Amino acid sequence: MKKLRPFLFLACLFMMGLISFDTPVQESVQIKNILGKLLLYSKNERPEKTYLLTDKDFYTNGETIWFKTYLVDGIDHKASNKSKVVHVELVGPDGQVVERRKQFAMGPGAEGEIRLDQELEQGEYTLRAYTKYMLNEDEPILFEKNIHIWMQSMTTSDFPENSQNLGNSKENGEGDASEQASRTIVRFFPEGGQLVYGMATKLGIEVTDGLGNGLAARGSILDGEGNIVTDFNSGEFGLGMVNLKPLPGKTYYARLNGESYNNEFELPKAINEGYLLNVTDRGEYILVQVATNLSDGLQGALLLGHLRGEVFLKQVVNGYGTKEHAVKIYPEQLKEGVAQFTLFTAKGEPVSERLFFVENPDQRASLSMDTDRKSYGTRDRIQIDLALADSEGNSLEGEFSMSVVSDNSLTSEYSRDIRSWLLLDSDVGATVPDAGYFFKDASQDRKQLLDALMLTHGWRRFEWQELLRQKTSKKLRFPPEKGITISGRTVSFHDNEKPRQSVASLTLMGEDLIYEKDSTDIDGRFSFGNFYFQDSLDAILQAESISKKPRSIDFILDSTHPMNLPAARKNSTKISKVVKPDNDYLLNAYKKKVADFKYDPKEVTQLDEVVVTEKKKTRKELINEAYNTMFSSSPFSRRVYRDSIFGGVSLSAMDLLARISGVWVTGTYPFQQIKLPGGPKSMNAGSIPGVMVDGVWSDITYLQGLRAIEVSFMDVNWADTTIFGSQGGAGVISIYTEKGLTFDEIPEKYPGIKDFKIPGFNKVREFYTPNYSLDKKEHEKPDYRSTLFWEPNIMLKKEGDNKLEFFTGDNPGRYLIKMEGLTNDGIPVSHTVEIEVDSSN
Repeated sequence: MKKLRPFLFLACLFMMGLISFDTPVQESVQIKNILGKLLLYSKNERPEKTYLLTDKDFYTNGETIWFKTYLVDGIDHKASNKSKVVHVELVGPDGQVVERRKQFAMGPGAEGEIRLDQELEQGEYTLRAYTKYMLNEDEPILFEKNIHIWMQSMTTSDFPENSQNLGNSKENGEGDASEQASRTIVRFFPEGGQLVYGMATKLGIEVTDGLGNGLAARGSILDGEGNIVTDFNSGEFGLGMVNLKPLPGKTYYARLNGESYNNEFELPKAINEGYLLNVTDRGEYILVQVATNLSDGLQGALLLGHLRGEVFLKQVVNGYGTKEHAVKIYPEQLKEGVAQFTLFTAKGEPVSERLFFVENPDQRASLSMDTDRKSYGTRDRIQIDLALADSEGNSLEGEFSMSVVSDNSLTSEYSRDIRSWLLLDSDVGATVPDAGYFFKDASQDRKQLLDALMLTHGWRRFEWQELLRQKTSKKLRFPPEKGITISGRTVSFHDNEKPRQSVASLTLMGEDLIYEKDSTDIDGRFSFGNFYFQDSLDAILQAESISKKPRSIDFILDSTHPMNLPAARKNSTKISKVVKPDNDYLLNAYKKKVADFKYDPKEVTQLDEVVVTEKKKTRKELINEAYNTMFSSSPFSRRVYRDSIFGGVSLSAMDLLARISGVWVTGTYPFQQIKLPGGPKSMNAGSIPGVMVDGVWSDITYLQGLRAIEVSFMDVNWADTTIFGSQGGAGVISIYTEKGLTFDEIPEKYPGIKDFKIPGFNKVREFYTPNYSLDKKEHEKPDYRSTLFWEPNIMLKKEGDNKLEFFTGDNPGRYLIKMEGLTNDGIPVSHTVEIEVDSSN
């Protein structure tokens, strides 16, 4: 027993360090500043999050994308009390916006649809959803979902003779992608951010190809003399972890096994003195340990933990010379999601941090979908009973959406869902293509992979240094939108650069006449709203000068869409991989198109073949024809036409250029600056692009003072500018003015009045669901729908009859009933059940 006493004494000392996270904090001025700034963030600067659910993942030209957008508070995931307007955009393979939808969120969500054009280009598209308020962040985390649209060419026969008509398989850039994919990249991430000589720590591992796809690999870590220190391996998504204790004076590198992995990869360099932060899941509790090898130890250091901005741990280390400190965290007292642990010195400097995913089954809700059968016949009735409950079985309420689709309409069973987005990706950025994998089971392997994911990613919502520098709340560039607003400036009719203070009024010509009147500020700024209406309304603006001397007034309207929004770029984030649907999906989509031609002549009319000998030229064709005979230029990287931009006549020329993917414009007119992509001599390296006006060299100051109304179109060249000589080293902007040529009728302007159309919120069609229990003529049409049922607004109640019913179609096979949504308390829920449709039933 005497031999055990020293051990027991040390054990008691260690356990004294394992104090709970509600211990009072001895707050210094620096600590009060840290806690105060985080409180300010959670109170006044709460972020917003959006999530977009589509009925399926694949589409062909002519089909409709049915979707539901959820808009929630970024901390508690309840309906946002800031914005009410959500912008949804379909971005094409070239980064240009193809379709826009403006939605009004009555609660946590809003339904929408995008009908795809028959002539839409085949390729990988991106759906994104955001609010203007989200754009106040330096690097906003916007929800993006990759979808692939396949082009099908109709023939005069019922079925195509070859698979090319079902969906073309050739994609641009396959060679470049193959070359990138052949690269292997290995990265190591020390836990807490540092490798310190003589102190053991964990390393997160990420092995990917050049496109960011995870690779399973094995390898070894070696020291500078070539001695193997330890082995490691990466599993699913290329993730793994390994322990390492760097020795003083040693350097380390990694080498992958196998002939295809013959590259060497350096590890982060270790430092002589520093801090470690270790977080370990011990099952019943989470153990958080901090340590240092500095002489004064951890005296006065703050260990802080927050989850989405809400503090759950604030503890000061007492005792001069203390080198180690530990604390237990009990997850049943926390919400689920990404927690950030940060160690601050006594001076308030963040020196070590670590993300950890908190799992708490008691915080979850369960959704049951009980079908009356598991197998059905064609055109058979399906009935579903729905129930929503907490972990103890108590009934809950919430708002949900449901899609019923063929199983080959989805890319993966582990694709991102509302849980993986709100609890994981929305706080750390897009992680892996199939983030739903981390939420499917409670296996130890899955938990270890999730922890490896946390080691290889950082907190994205704010940076501590920037947050601590703020003296007050951020000034918002984009206030939350509550409805439709009409804003702009009143200026001199003869000089649009001179503001005119005035009394402005707005009249909206809807079913009910809306009239508002107000004085502008000294800069002529006015704003009317917030309005709610669908489609478009005629609007009239009027203004009278408030000065004694009568003055003629003109209007410059603000754009109705956010400016300078970064273009969606392929492979810039790890979002859904492109997987081609099987031929059954494409064949059924084609058969549906044939049936629409035969049975829905009002919707689509198939014409006999005709020969077109001449057609009226579009304005764009007239412009190209006129200017191609007058000027010559190199092949342009991008071209923008003034009349292709909504409200373009009220913008500056720089504003037009900002709509080009890859081009960045900052500042306000007439002091705007421009950056072109690519090249060491680009604006990114401090160079100014060359400017040509109607084929003659000019300078950037001319472009800065140019209004969009003076421009016909502009070319931006950055890919190959060698024919321009040294003046084209940083890219070239070629401006083509109207030159007295007109291709449109320009409406006559009158001082003090402006009439225009203002777009409203998008009106959504009702999803067609046939009722085959009734005998109708329309049921003679074959039913080849891949989406059998879509209901974006399911309100589950604690009491009442939560039932749904719909009918199968004519395609046998496996179908998935997928339901996603939020409880009223902000708990995200996703659930899928499977049914079978058998034509023999």
